[in-house]
Amino acid sequence: METTPILHINMLGGCSLSYGDSSIDDARYHAKKPWTLLEYLIAFRSREIPLEELANLLYAGEGGASPTGALKTLVYRARMMLEELGVPNGKDMILAARGSYAWNNSVPIALDVDRFELACQRVSSPGLLPEEKLSVCLEALELYRGDFLPQSAGEKWVMELSAYYHSLYVHLVQTAVEQLFARERWEEAAAVCARATAIDAYQASFHFHLVRALVRTGRRRQALEQYRRMYALFCTELGAAPSAEMAALYREIGQAGAGTGGEPAGDLAAVSSFLLREDPLAGAFFCELEVFRNIYLLESRAVTRSRQGVCLALLSASMRDGTPPPLKLLNDYMDKLAECIQTTLRRGDVVSKYSVSQYVLLLPAPTAESGALALGRVISRFVERYPRCPLLLRPSVQAIGAAS
Repeated sequence: METTPILHINMLGGCSLSYGDSSIDDARYHAKKPWTLLEYLIAFRSREIPLEELANLLYAGEGGASPTGALKTLVYRARMMLEELGVPNGKDMILAARGSYAWNNSVPIALDVDRFELACQRVSSPGLLPEEKLSVCLEALELYRGDFLPQSAGEKWVMELSAYYHSLYVHLVQTAVEQLFARERWEEAAAVCARATAIDAYQASFHFHLVRALVRTGRRRQALEQYRRMYALFCTELGAAPSAEMAALYREIGQAGAGTGGEPAGDLAAVSSFLLREDPLAGAFFCELEVFRNIYLLESRAVTRSRQGVCLALLSASMRDGTPPPLKLLNDYMDKLAECIQTTLRRGDVVSKYSVSQYVLLLPAPTAESGALALGRVISRFVERYPRCPLLLRPSVQAIGAAS
């Protein structure tokens, strides 16, 4: 328990200063430069900052006379912010000496980035007991409320420090998840990963760990929803090809959902009801690429015994000059193309997103020519609905027997 208040400063997830019952933060102040000055002095509190360095930071590209006078005014405003916060002798928190300014390190402060970095060092130290390592991990994760100074994320000096602290955070999440998984504390692992994906939605490992944790807790539906969000983000929004790890993860979800999860079914009607619970009402059957692959393997095995031919088809989109389309344009029209496929093809046709610009299809058709006719109907409907679309759709079809 602190007998005398201490100045608490947070820089992860936003900049805020609190002293006793009073606090200020960068979200409530419209003036950016006083905050930038404070942030820079605190971040580099181990040294004196020359006037020229601060002038380049705060007034780069601004014309006019020497910024020395403006800088003095700015320092005065920053000192007043500290005074208004109630910090005793707040004006002495920023020192001026020998053509420079510096943060007053003789006054004790509690700084979240210092505590976070120290915790990360402890986690990596040899000889730390596993339970203590996990405890330190979880405490450190609570300190990381977001990236370093997000309001100033465009500044070069912020980007460098932000990348450093973020790399520590990624390693910390990985360590915490490994420790929680080893103890089968699935709920806690899921909570850690859910918070991590909220902080950084583009770190694939966070999504993978979250899906696996949800599977272990028995929340298969949530795991599948999270997998689909991850798939949409990386394979649709970012244009990345589905990885082998994603396919393995989807199989893991499927294995967790095998059967009803309750008592054995009493009759085939119950089994049928379970198997058809997510069957679409009409149109082509859209599925994940891993499901498509399994269906394709089954069709390949059965093709020699079946009188009805099956064709493998690919529908690709590009600009009319053959160049890759802009991702935003592509995503918009690929969704529209999926709708045309859904409404044009039959229930027996199977479709999956193969890449950011392609759909792969299985078409029950006696010949490649008849399969091409089916794709031609899809293309005609698409062109009719979207005559101004700049994309060119290119079909490719071959019988499964010819694909081997």
